[in-house]
Amino acid sequence: MRNRNDGLRSLTFLKSLGVILRRGLSRTTMSGKLQRMGTLPRLWSQISKRPLVRDTIVTTVLSTAGKAAGFLIPFFIAAWFGVTGETDAFFFAYGVIIFLAMIFSPVIEIVIVPFIVEGRMHDKDIGKFVGGILVISALGLIILSAVFLVSIKPVLSVFAKFSEVELNLIHKILLEATPLLILLVWTSILAGTLNAYKVFAIPALSPAFRALATLFFIFLFKDKIGVHAIAWGYVVGELWRFLILFLLLKRLNLFCLTFSIRLEHKLTEFLRTSSYLIIGMSIIGLSGIINRIMASWLGQGNVSLIEYAERLYMIPTNLLSGGLIVTILSHWCERYYEFGKEKLDHDVSKTAIAVGSMGLLFTIIFFLARNDLVELAYGHGKFTFKQIEKVKIIFTFYLLGLTPYLLSYVYERAFLTRKETKVLLYGNVLRIMGTVLCNWIFMRFIEVSGIALSTSLVALLYAGLLRLLFNKKCA
Repeated sequence: MRNRNDGLRSLTFLKSLGVILRRGLSRTTMSGKLQRMGTLPRLWSQISKRPLVRDTIVTTVLSTAGKAAGFLIPFFIAAWFGVTGETDAFFFAYGVIIFLAMIFSPVIEIVIVPFIVEGRMHDKDIGKFVGGILVISALGLIILSAVFLVSIKPVLSVFAKFSEVELNLIHKILLEATPLLILLVWTSILAGTLNAYKVFAIPALSPAFRALATLFFIFLFKDKIGVHAIAWGYVVGELWRFLILFLLLKRLNLFCLTFSIRLEHKLTEFLRTSSYLIIGMSIIGLSGIINRIMASWLGQGNVSLIEYAERLYMIPTNLLSGGLIVTILSHWCERYYEFGKEKLDHDVSKTAIAVGSMGLLFTIIFFLARNDLVELAYGHGKFTFKQIEKVKIIFTFYLLGLTPYLLSYVYERAFLTRKETKVLLYGNVLRIMGTVLCNWIFMRFIEVSGIALSTSLVALLYAGLLRLLFNKKCA
């Protein structure tokens, strides 16, 4: 009987202990949740006190979301069209359009920022300034496109090894995609203007609207007009993005946009300052065309392989540069005009350390995940095993240049803040010379992978040159 009572008491004690433990664990868990719930607002409160950090984080998240959809486009193209002579023709034509757009659009988007910031501080007519750039850029691009369309086919017949059918297809795609050139520049003007007013969110997210419209159009018409659906899809997508940014600018009512072709002092200064960088970008932009021309020497399909590997490489580069590179220029311009050169020097040094560290970390992460990433992106559809292995090697060589590529962006923004664009012109001249030389050397040993290795080596040398020149000017 006694043993039975002892057993009952022991059982009751264990039950009581279990209840106490459950209550204690429940309270501990709830307390932990409350602590975590309280930690996040406190952390965001601290971040909000640092405008550059806050804007960088928010813009990076939105830019990543905006460009994530864009990353899907080449993967769908790979699945729907594979690696053929037609995809070679499209990617070459698209590369030419992007080359022309990249001469102007990134230059205008970043150079316009210090001019607008300075104009706002001196109560200038920003609407007339922006409207003048829109009109002049459109007229100039129309003339440039006409000249380019007339001359491109004879030039390619001499320097590239495309068949007559492929040359005709390239020329037709270029004609179809010509409106894309003007739209890319116009959206860059509007994005740069909004960034100068620290309106980062919608410009950062807008590539997602473009990508979704592009994919939808390609899906609808891919079976009817083939690769031409890709060209028209990009045009439709960019038009949709431009309309979104234009309507946002009108809704915010930041200024009264007026269109004028008169070359006033501020507009003339802008064109002169940006011209050095435009020339430099046109020179370095040739590297993409040169890479594709030299890849065509190695046989059919190599142009597409370079394109597919570059698209993967754009994931870490855009992820790291999408927010920071956009926000630092606007913030640096204000701090430079308010506090002077010493503050800019301090900001550049801190940013270079942070960006360099993140670049190395992401290089390691993507290097370890490179096989799975390539398999996930291209391990289906019309890709062969041999083609997938080639993309893996090319992508690996591209990753070697990730950190110097990001650091060069930081130092370029430092020079742009001070409107010292001649330095970037001379640096880009050296870059294109190095690209041609290194491509010719490395292609002899590792074929198309040598182009990616050359790109990374030239990026390293360019970043080192910019740092040396910036430190010398600051001394």
